[in-house]
Amino acid sequence: MKEVYVEEYEVGYQTLALLPHADMIYQAKAVELDRTVYVAQPCIKIIEYACLSGGSSFNGRRDAVLFHTGFQKRVPVPLSISHRICAFPTQSPHIHECAWIFSQHLKKVSEIEGKDSPPKQKKKPHSRVHFSTGKHLDLNVSKHVLDKQMTRASHCMSLFAKL
Repeated sequence: MKEVYVEEYEVGYQTLALLPHADMIYQAKAVELDRTVYVAQPCIKIIEYACLSGGSSFNGRRDAVLFHTGFQKRVPVPLSISHRICAFPTQSPHIHECAWIFSQHLKKVSEIEGKDSPPKQKKKPHSRVHFSTGKHLDLNVSKHVLDKQMTRASHCMSLFAKL
């Protein structure tokens, strides 16, 4: 798979996920259909720019979703209604470790065994996100949370398409 390094990134229909990346320069990793893009911006800045490009601020989109759905935490963000692009956070969006999953290519979520952890510690929940392209990502988020986020994103897109 091709790897690209850029200063700024523009979300598009080809975007599958934005992941935090532990690097001094490249703070985010955008997973696309046919390449991986390392970006010198945190995920939240990329999402905020995508919102502005779509005609509203991040807070404006978030407030609209809150108003219409009542969702309070990990609110999905419709980035482009006409292109059916919606992203949802895996945790609080302002935490650097937050990943963003783009629902337009999401097929299903499955549970996987937790990675090796000391016997007395509770295992972190691990899930595998499967995309319609055949790609998958393993995340330290429970299947339950991701399933709920997937449903919320679908609800948002259906709701906003009717407005």
